[in-house]
This record gives sequence, C-alpha cells and structure tokens, in this order.
Amino acid sequence: MKIEARNPVHWLYLALFGSWTLVAILLRPLLPKRQPQRILLYGHKLGGNLLALYQRLRTMPDEFEVAFLTIDPGYHRELLQAGERAVLATSPRCIGWLATARALVSDHGLHALLPMLFLSDLKFFDVWHGIPFKGFDADDFRVQHHYDEVWVTSPLLKALYQERYGFRAERVHATGNPRTDLLQGGEAARAAARRGFSLPEHGRLVLFAPTWQQDDRHRRIFPFGTEEHEFMACLAGIARRHGAMVGLRMHLNTGRTTTGIVEGIVHLPFARYPDTERLLVATDILVCDWSSIAFDFMVLQRPTVFLDVELPFRKGFSLDASYRHGEVVGSLAALEAALDRYLADPATFAAEHGARVKALRREVYAGRDDGRATERCIERMRLALR
Repeated sequence: MKIEARNPVHWLYLALFGSWTLVAILLRPLLPKRQPQRILLYGHKLGGNLLALYQRLRTMPDEFEVAFLTIDPGYHRELLQAGERAVLATSPRCIGWLATARALVSDHGLHALLPMLFLSDLKFFDVWHGIPFKGFDADDFRVQHHYDEVWVTSPLLKALYQERYGFRAERVHATGNPRTDLLQGGEAARAAARRGFSLPEHGRLVLFAPTWQQDDRHRRIFPFGTEEHEFMACLAGIARRHGAMVGLRMHLNTGRTTTGIVEGIVHLPFARYPDTERLLVATDILVCDWSSIAFDFMVLQRPTVFLDVELPFRKGFSLDASYRHGEVVGSLAALEAALDRYLADPATFAAEHGARVKALRREVYAGRDDGRATERCIERMRLALR
C-alpha cells in the first residue's frame, strides 16, 4: 500500500504496525528458531520480484515457510481469498511472524519495521527496482545501506550502487531480477497471460505504460500537449486499422483514474492487476516514456516505442537516455508512423533496432535474464542464514 501522509487512517495503520513490531522485537530472543525457516516479503503489492520469490519459495515447504506482509487490510483479504499466504501488519496476529521470521525481503522502504533492522537478528534483503532511468544518490538508500544484502540485476547495476549510491561492494550481489524469470515461456505463456487478463487470444496488444509525475508535480502523463481522450483515441484508431487493441497501464503512484472511456481501450490499472510481468508477456508493442518497465520488456525483444518527453527526475539519470532501446518519437505523428510500421510488419522493429536491443540487453543483464535469477537470490539467502 502506498502510504499517504495526509490520510489519518494510514497513520493509525503505521501506529499499530509499529506497536506489534516492538512487541516482536522483545519476544524474538525468547522464542526458538522454527523449521521450516520463515521468510517474510514486504512491499506495496505481491508482484514483480517479490512475486517471483514467493512463487518459488511456496514450492519448497520443507525448507521455507513464506508469507507476504501487508499494511493494507483490503489487500490482505484479497490475498487470502486468492489462496495466498498473507500477514496483516495492523493485526496483533502478525507478532508471531515478526518474532519468528529468519529473513525479510523488501522491494521498498520498511515503514514501521525500521526498528527491527537495528534491534533484532532478522536478516534483511533488498530486491528493489531493478533497472531505473531515474537518478538517485546515497541519501535515497539510507535504510538499505544497513541491509544484510542488496540484490541487483547485473555487474553494471552493482557498479552503479557502489559508485553513485554509496554501497559497500560486499553488500551488493548481481543476481539478476527474479521478475524476469516470469517472462519466460514463449507462446504458451503469452496465451495463458491473455486468458488471465480476459483478453482475446488473437490480435496484438499495444500497451501504453507511462511513468508517474515523479519529481515534477506539473508533469503531464499524456505527451505532446494532448489530453487523455485525444491521445488514447489516437492509439485506439491506429489499433483498429490493424485489428489490434490498446491497453492503458497507469503507474502505481499516478494517484488518478482515467477521466473517460475511449472505445477500444482496455484499462489495466496496477491496483487491480499487480502482476506486471504477466501483462508484459501478453503485450506485443510497448509505448512508454521514462518508465523502467521498458527494461523488463527488453527481455522479450519486442517492439518498444519511447515518447521523447521532458525528463521528470530531479536528480537526473541512473541509466541515461542512450539506454532507450527502440524507436524514439517526439510527436503524435511520429508515434503513429512507428506503430503503423510495427503493426503492419512486426519484423520491421528487429531490422531497425534488433542489434541495439541485443547489445544493451547484454550490457544491462549480463546473461542474468536466463530464468534463474530467483534461484540465485534464494541461494544468497541460504548462505546468509547459515
């Protein structure tokens, strides 16, 4: 759940979470170690890297017992109804898990869990964003600097974490991104993903996935001075010409809903569909701006069109604009031309950009997008828990 500073209910949630955390810290030395070892996962939603780890750990019941820790009561109910193992941080029932867990893996901050980082023997692992365009510095990772380990995508990102974010070399390990393991499976996975989103099995999907306002509160989500209805109607018109469909995927932090219904547009909000990787598997063409979703989609080597809009990051880049691995368009007309080409003949993208995509994929992932990143992370955890 995204914490809203002006929401008093969220402050109540944090107060309850903090209370149970302090009780758990006091109980930890008194309780015996459990077998199988308990592992907690903590983040906004059970998706991405956390989902990949959760799914694999669930298949290892003799060694690990895993649960997703959430501060959101509504989401907790959703997970339980879906048959997932979840722990509600605002309930005193979470004390048992917090007091006996051996490790916690997060992809964000810790909120009320912060005291456990300094006052307990719980092992902390970070498997955060993966590969960002957005620039950061050491201050952005003050909490993660105290983690036992930080798992990153590749040696390129490990160097970035050391040189720009201030991490010690021995704390950062290039495991690959577990969530890219979910992009494997070819056409069978694509068909299954389409069914999961209730999308037609046939017909190509163009996904528009812009980043949020980031550090520019005046930033417009829709590019080139267009309004939402105008831009989405343009995409829908292009898709109709080619018998395709368009999906709209707003960022988790966008904080707004769409203002209207455009015929031919499928709305796929994060709040309802947190499994981004499965959505990418179902996607044939990605349209984005500075969203890091492009680096996940890179693994599939499918057409990507980047909107050349103003950078919304106060601290500049992590990976700069040269890492845009597809067609870069600066106007609605250029976007329309690019989509027309790739929808008319998908092989055109490979001819225009295929070599560049492969070269950047080697640099960014260094072979760690091989479907085994989750296993490498679990092995790192085993070593730390010995």
